[in-house]
Amino acid sequence: MVNMKLSINNQQLSTDNIIANWPSQLDGHLHYCIGLSGGIDSVVLLYLFHEIQKIKPIKLSAIHINHGISPNAKFWADFCIKICQNLKIDLKLSEVNVIKIGGEGLENSARKLRYQEYYHDEADVIILAHHQDDQIETMLSQIMRGSDLHNCAGMQKITTRKHKIFWRPLLDIKKSDLIKYANKNNLNHIEDESNLDIKYLRNFIRNKLMLELNIFDNNIESKLIRSIENIQYHVVLSDELGEDDYNSCNDYGKLNKKKFLELSQNRQLNLLSYMIKLSDLPLPSRNKLSEFCRQIKTAALDRHPSLAITNLLSLRLEKQYIFITEIKV
Repeated sequence: MVNMKLSINNQQLSTDNIIANWPSQLDGHLHYCIGLSGGIDSVVLLYLFHEIQKIKPIKLSAIHINHGISPNAKFWADFCIKICQNLKIDLKLSEVNVIKIGGEGLENSARKLRYQEYYHDEADVIILAHHQDDQIETMLSQIMRGSDLHNCAGMQKITTRKHKIFWRPLLDIKKSDLIKYANKNNLNHIEDESNLDIKYLRNFIRNKLMLELNIFDNNIESKLIRSIENIQYHVVLSDELGEDDYNSCNDYGKLNKKKFLELSQNRQLNLLSYMIKLSDLPLPSRNKLSEFCRQIKTAALDRHPSLAITNLLSLRLEKQYIFITEIKV
């Protein structure tokens, strides 16, 4: 299920480097779309692939998503229009209406809507500008939220979600190198004023916590990257175990209760997590999964315990089988 890159090294930022490390998973895919916010990261990414387009026979486009949150949103959209016109790159503008969902941060709600727009884009591959600093911030933010091991492992360079490929070619590159590249090539970009607001956890980590950690230890970033490598290693192992248990308990897409209960409690939890991730769904908390496992073990034959995963889908025990199904109203 998981094909993680287990070595994260800071690499030189250049078109030659990107081309030399072009993933084999992308062979045969010709249309690439840049997720363009107008910030320095995505602008550098756009210019890099504009140069790559002169060397490799690819079709390049961009998509800018207006979340409607900032009062400067129209200015950002106009900026992206102008930069794409100058580079003769087709740009798709999308507007979404971000509504904060209970129990979910505004940032996460916006991210979900953004991905919905990506899923519907006609490009084969969506290219995102996440870099090494983003990777560290992702790990720390997930740890501080008490998240599961998969989320604490950070991002992968290549992922496939809902039949759409996402590529993060800058994931080994430091933010400071992106800034140097932008300055060297006189690239204009916009600044999102919300990036300074430390009421958002990621901004607090970036603007406060990492500054203090670097004062404490000027090698902290490389150490945190090694921690991500170690977490990713154990995620691969847990997914390999989950895949084996899934295959042994699987009856036509459902888990056989009898075989499921023969597993240790930890393997039961790992198997449920694997099954949920296999369907590209968010993981419930460990406490909720543990309670569902307890209900599976103790439920009478006429009882059908369930665990909501989303507003529409749940894990359910019925007729000696455990499966993901639509929530019955």
